[in-house]
Amino acid sequence: MKQKSIKIFVTSFILFFLSSKFIIAEGVPDIWAQSFIAIDADSGRIIVSNNANKRLPMASTTKIMTTILSIDNINNVNEKFEIPESCVGIEGSSIYLKPKQIVSFIDLLYGTMLRSGNDAALALATITGKNDAENFIDMMNAKAKELGAYNTNFVNPNGLHDDNHYTTAYDLAIISQYAMKSDLFKEISSAKKYKANSLNTILYNKNKVVHQYKYGNGIKIGYTRAAGRCLVASAEKNDTEIIVVLLNDNSWFNDSYKIFDWAFENYNNYSIVEKGQYVGSTNEGKPVFTDSNFSYLLTEEEKTQIKFKSNITTPHIINGNKTINYGTYNIYLGNDLIHTGNLISN
Repeated sequence: MKQKSIKIFVTSFILFFLSSKFIIAEGVPDIWAQSFIAIDADSGRIIVSNNANKRLPMASTTKIMTTILSIDNINNVNEKFEIPESCVGIEGSSIYLKPKQIVSFIDLLYGTMLRSGNDAALALATITGKNDAENFIDMMNAKAKELGAYNTNFVNPNGLHDDNHYTTAYDLAIISQYAMKSDLFKEISSAKKYKANSLNTILYNKNKVVHQYKYGNGIKIGYTRAAGRCLVASAEKNDTEIIVVLLNDNSWFNDSYKIFDWAFENYNNYSIVEKGQYVGSTNEGKPVFTDSNFSYLLTEEEKTQIKFKSNITTPHIINGNKTINYGTYNIYLGNDLIHTGNLISN
């Protein structure tokens, strides 16, 4: 469905502003998780959280990073590889790989996400790490820091418990937000089942969100005795996609559904600025326009909190590609800056 839009009239200083007081959506459901967060998958806006920066074990939600990093570093997902003996007989969940078995990369991806195969995850790490799983773990930690997940540390690719293997609900949310921007990752995590030809089997998704929740479209469950029940779930309704992370929650699926229902009831994704929207003119009379689209998750009341400020300057080149910049514009929700964009002449 098409995004809802906020009709705005741009001046050189203020777009629209009625009040700096924020309206918080009411009726936040009671959640049993030790730590949880819900974010807008598009902008990353946090709409509800509790203990979101508390470091906790993550169990097999680790495999979100394993899978997206493997996708990012493979040229051909249909390529087949021989399974090393080091990737066989791993404890916990398994797709029962055998030494020297020939398996396609894509089947290992599905085996990691749908069946949570610890052996499949280690195989992905070994292959992507160029026959060195430790190298892959270094890549996982580097990627976490790149994404801003500063309270996360990986010591393995599958989530088997280790005191030095941890994350936070916030970190896991931004890792998942990044992963869900990959079409292939999203296709894998949303699949209810998958025929793995090189494994000669059908894999069924253990994540009940994609089976039970009407709008569910991903992404990964995890469990160890130390971590408890961990869930990263996503759902999309009317062009609004929400990611929920629940760590150590015995009511993991029902709690995710309660948060989704509450979020979809109270928030909508609104188009605030459209690419090419007229902002004003330079001192020489040259018209300038916004350089990109911007949308944001808002409550009905928060629509009245949006304001726009532009700063038209002398022209200069940006991005190293000869694009001529005529200044910047900022979007605020109340007094909080939520977006900055460039002003261009065409």
